[in-house]
Amino acid sequence: MKKALIGAFGALILTGPAMAEGYSTVDLGLINDKPACMAKAERVMNRYKNTFGAHSVKVGGWTTFGWDFEPGDQDVVILCVAPTSSSNSKRRGVMVIHGSGTEKQRFATRDLLQGYWDAD
Repeated sequence: MKKALIGAFGALILTGPAMAEGYSTVDLGLINDKPACMAKAERVMNRYKNTFGAHSVKVGGWTTFGWDFEPGDQDVVILCVAPTSSSNSKRRGVMVIHGSGTEKQRFATRDLLQGYWDAD
C-alpha cells in the first residue's frame, strides 16, 4: 500500500504543479534525509500558523499535517517520500493543499508555504 501511495505521488511530481478542484500539489525538491525533511516541514508549517493563523500542525511518521490554514480554511500535508530511483537516504518533499476557499486563497497559501520552504 505504501509503495502504491508513493508511486501515485511520484506520478504527480513528474507532471509538475497539479491543480484539481480544491487541490494544489507542489514538488518541494530533494532534501538530505527524512529527519531533515520532517523538521523543515514542521518549521515551515508552524511559521505559517504563527504568522497567518491555523488550527494545528501535527507530525506523523513521514508526513506533517496542518489543519485550517487561513485564509480559506485550508488543510496542508507535506510528505517526505523516498524517490523510487533513489538508493540513498534523500527524501523528496511534496506538498498538497486542499481548501474549500477560493483558488486565489489556495494559491496564496501555496506560494507562501513554498517561499518559506525555499528560504529555510
